[in-house]
Amino acid sequence: MPEASVESIRRKFNRISTLPPLPRTATQLLSVLGDPEVDIDEIAVIIEQDPALVARILGLANSAYFGQAKAITGVRQAIIRVLGINLVKSLALSISLAGVFDTKACRGFNVAEYWYTALGSASLARMIVQHSPVLKNGAADQAYLAALLHNLGMLLLASISPEEMSQALERHRQDPGLDLLGIERECLGVDHFAAGEWLLQRWHLPDVVVEVVGHLGDVVYQGVYLGEWSSVRTAVEFVTFESAGDAVAFPANNSVARVLELDEILCDEITQRYSAQTEALRAVAQVLE
Repeated sequence: MPEASVESIRRKFNRISTLPPLPRTATQLLSVLGDPEVDIDEIAVIIEQDPALVARILGLANSAYFGQAKAITGVRQAIIRVLGINLVKSLALSISLAGVFDTKACRGFNVAEYWYTALGSASLARMIVQHSPVLKNGAADQAYLAALLHNLGMLLLASISPEEMSQALERHRQDPGLDLLGIERECLGVDHFAAGEWLLQRWHLPDVVVEVVGHLGDVVYQGVYLGEWSSVRTAVEFVTFESAGDAVAFPANNSVARVLELDEILCDEITQRYSAQTEALRAVAQVLE
């Protein structure tokens, strides 16, 4: 994105005075996000300060997606038996951040669809990274978090400019062939990736998340997080088309083959694995609605 455009976007959003501060729970989760030494009890204590967050984490752990035979009744149990510490950190942070925004005034904004796209993209991005022979294990968690937060800017725009965002969504709904980012820029002066980049930067999310989200609208990216960007962009593109009911080849561009060294057989395997869990992911999205 040109520097002049970035500066214009920053000026636009810096005039916002109604944006709530980062929730305390999210602040505490951010402080331990990249700490490999943090223990389960510390994460559980942070989450347990927020009863609404506890309810959602337990709802996720007990969802059909994870297929638990016995009910999960506590956060610590959810971490140990179902979700794992890295997944809980990312999911709890995402839920906490999303809870800041009230999108009720934005007609046509589909919260369940927001969560399905976020969760689906995150799940698929992680699969892509895990199958790639050129990325380290830590990249899977980074790609997962970036994909999980990739559409956070939509919540911001729906919250602060509900009428304009409603118009953009309606125009795109009437003609899905139109570029949503272009419509958003026309209606609001900014697209949701740029809005998300600004917000994530303001809230001091990890550099990899800010960078990847900020460049998701780019066709070409040559930055330091090329592997993560390639996996997240491909995942977001695939899930967006799949959610709209359109058939799309995977990968939709050659960056996965070129950057991540995934051949057609591996891509087919990833696609099948993802397709097998779409119904369960939609059920999870309903839990978070």
